[in-house]
Amino acid sequence: MLTTTIHLLFILFIVVIVACNSLMKWIERWLENQVQLVLHKLNRFFLLYLMCYFLFNNDWMYMLIVMSIHFAYFFYFIRKKRNLNWQWLIDEEESALIRNYKFINFFIDVPNLKRSFRRRRLLTRILQRCIPFKQSNTFVYLYSHLFARHNDYFYFYLRLTVIGMLINYAIPTGSWIFTLLILYITGSQVIPLQHEMKQSVLLFPNQSQIKDSFLKFVSVMLYAQFFILYFAMFILTSSANLFMLVIGSIFVYVYVYFFVSKRIDISGSTSKN
Repeated sequence: MLTTTIHLLFILFIVVIVACNSLMKWIERWLENQVQLVLHKLNRFFLLYLMCYFLFNNDWMYMLIVMSIHFAYFFYFIRKKRNLNWQWLIDEEESALIRNYKFINFFIDVPNLKRSFRRRRLLTRILQRCIPFKQSNTFVYLYSHLFARHNDYFYFYLRLTVIGMLINYAIPTGSWIFTLLILYITGSQVIPLQHEMKQSVLLFPNQSQIKDSFLKFVSVMLYAQFFILYFAMFILTSSANLFMLVIGSIFVYVYVYFFVSKRIDISGSTSKN
């Protein structure tokens, strides 16, 4: 009976913490300038951190004290009449819309989505040194630089790689299945990159060379991700073996040249841009 009561109190406090977080987020619409917004977010972070810390350490008294401070701050704030910060509301609505567009863009092309780019000079220099200076590597060079500078694709690739490393560390047994799944997801989401090229760039007489270059780019990218996950698995868990290395290498080759190759439409990309 006592254990059940403690569990119910624990769940109740979690609900209260979520409610406190929502209230603190709700207050932001009345903040007048950026300084107040930053200070409020810092206050929100530390209060939530302290509540979670005391909750998981079973310090109920300190938990109640911090919660009381939180509600006192909230009631002090709403006591005065304040004007809505319409600019903040507009920015929040735009950011929410962009998040929805980015999620939908994982499945279909969204023309209204604004693309963002970043130079990443260090990564660009590494690519320049790694890609041989040949005419046959022209589009490999272009696709590689486009991927490195395109925030959506680059950060998606980075996130999946980090997630794969964490999964391999947390679940060492059968981690090679998750590795293959991450490779599959990465390859599927990178395929739309073929449509990001400008029409003037893709007006090239040898369309097969563009297709081969894109396949080469995808295969190198997936092999790089696979080897990162493989060596991370070897270093963190020592569970990597030759079987995983062979299976992963074969999977990348088959996936790129038998699945991705059928979904490439260079002529379609030229008509879209």
